[in-house]
Amino acid sequence: MQEVFYEESVDTHNLSAAKRRYLIYKIFSILSVVLGVFSLLNVLFGQIDPEQGITKSVVIYIVMWLVFAALMFFLAVFLAKKKHAFYLSYDYTFVSGDLRISKVFHGRKRKHLYSISTDRIIKMGRVGSDSYAKAKASPDTKEDILTPNVEAEEDKEFFYIHAQTNVGKKILVLECRIQMIYTILRFMNRPNILETEFNKQTIAAKTASKQN
Repeated sequence: MQEVFYEESVDTHNLSAAKRRYLIYKIFSILSVVLGVFSLLNVLFGQIDPEQGITKSVVIYIVMWLVFAALMFFLAVFLAKKKHAFYLSYDYTFVSGDLRISKVFHGRKRKHLYSISTDRIIKMGRVGSDSYAKAKASPDTKEDILTPNVEAEEDKEFFYIHAQTNVGKKILVLECRIQMIYTILRFMNRPNILETEFNKQTIAAKTASKQN
């Protein structure tokens, strides 16, 4: 069988908003560290009367600042990790029967999410279709949104791939060109994998585009 390779990437559309959120989270992460360190210093160098020793009020004072310090450090770690979530992109690669999906944080750190062979694909189609709604309603199927955007780019659409993954049945939502779906379909040579309303929707969309 002929080697097939197709690749697409989808980036965050609103980069200015992503940069603002990244900066805000970074600033609050640093402030949380500063407050955490300040809390520990309060415990270490707090004024404790040596004549009175360790009283109940002193214990409460120490515990209070230690709990606050722990919360601040936890918040700092959370914000430091969360800040990269605003600079998200996804890579979709189809290589001769294997669909590979990765998430990229801030254009640097890559996390591999899925490797799905075509024999594990149950159905493909458009997000919002009747087939999509039916698959989503299945109690043994979970949805995974694999795009950072709520609106697709001009030359792309939101498609779904219903598949059996290593962690159970999943509805994988991709933001890609229709060529990717057709590439997978041609390799599989199983027309019944495509939802029945898919071609009708494609023809209708092309007709509406020509009229506009």
